[in-house]
Amino acid sequence: MDDKNKEIITSIVKASISTIPYIGGALNEVLFDYRSRIEQKRINNFVEQFLNYLSTLEIEIDENIINSEEFNDIFFAVIKRVIDTKSEYKLKIFRNILVSGMTTEYQSDFKETFLDLVTRLDYIELEILSLYENTGREGSMDIEEGSDGAVSTLKSASYKDKILEIIKREAGHLTTIEVHGRYEFYICDLISKSLLVDTKIVGNTYRDASREGFSVLYITDFGKEFMKFIRYS
Repeated sequence: MDDKNKEIITSIVKASISTIPYIGGALNEVLFDYRSRIEQKRINNFVEQFLNYLSTLEIEIDENIINSEEFNDIFFAVIKRVIDTKSEYKLKIFRNILVSGMTTEYQSDFKETFLDLVTRLDYIELEILSLYENTGREGSMDIEEGSDGAVSTLKSASYKDKILEIIKREAGHLTTIEVHGRYEFYICDLISKSLLVDTKIVGNTYRDASREGFSVLYITDFGKEFMKFIRYS
């Protein structure tokens, strides 16, 4: 990254930081002052690591993009969420989102929703989504009746045993029954956020009706778009 682009990004950073509101006044000023310092430190660390990471990449940065209103919006939106997390895993995701935003113009109605999901989802939930990334709908649903051509297919899968192993590995203090309870929570949460679908809910065959719930699932198109949004390669 050349000095000119670095200067532009640094200007964006300063503008973003200056607009973040802090609470003070009649409430406990010591408490809020301490919180403000924590947030400022998180911002500074994130920006420093972000710029260091950029210097290691061999990418062509489009100056028009990083000067655009869209990139400034996504940068500010990311900074607002950085102050609420100390998870290195999630900070790397936010970093990747910004790198993608600097190299390509990404159009979506769900940017704010996706950023909220990064903040709200547990690390294991993001791991679960990556397992299901190759499931879901494929092909076309726009073929006229009677014409030749491929039709859409719906691929589902069960990764229950693998997910249970991940939960046991990450939370070794849980009992077996608690591990299964945690599994149910993760699957319910991902379904409630429109990221996964349980085939038992949408199935209309005897096989689907008799199948165990929260077992065979597939990722939604919304889920696939979310996974694409949080990745940079």
